[in-house]
Parts: sequence; structure tokens; C-alpha cells
Amino acid sequence: MPVRAPLVFVAIAGALFLLGELPAYAYIDPGAGSLIYQTALSLLLGLGLVLRQSRHTIARFVRRLRGLPAAPDQHHTDPD
Repeated sequence: MPVRAPLVFVAIAGALFLLGELPAYAYIDPGAGSLIYQTALSLLLGLGLVLRQSRHTIARFVRRLRGLPAAPDQHHTDPD
């Protein structure tokens, strides 16, 4: 059970951290929402680009998982 000890410690420390919360009387800058929106949008677009560029590899992996024959490689065709 050595794996459970760190998890229990983190759970207890997290609970104590959240229970000890005090009011901050803080101010959120109006530009913070724009920053969050811009970051989320760039992450989604970047993930889409990565998936688009590697879709052949992903499709081949899924076909192997299903037990289907691999599709012929369409990226490397001979001019003959």
C-alpha cells in the first residue's frame, strides 16, 4: 500500500488548503477574460493542427486495434 499514502496525503492537504481559504477582496483585470479566451482558442487550434497532420498515423493505429487490414499508404506513390 505504499502508493496510497501519497494520495491520502495530497487529499488531506488539498482539503485543508481549501478549508482555510480567506476572502481575498481581489480584482480581476478586464483583460484576463480575453487572455483566457485567446489561450483556449490557440490550444484548440493547435490541437486541431496536430491531429490533422498526424491523422494517417492515428487512422492506422485505430485500424490495427480493430483488427482490420492497414490501408495502402497514399502519401508515397510511385510515378511509374
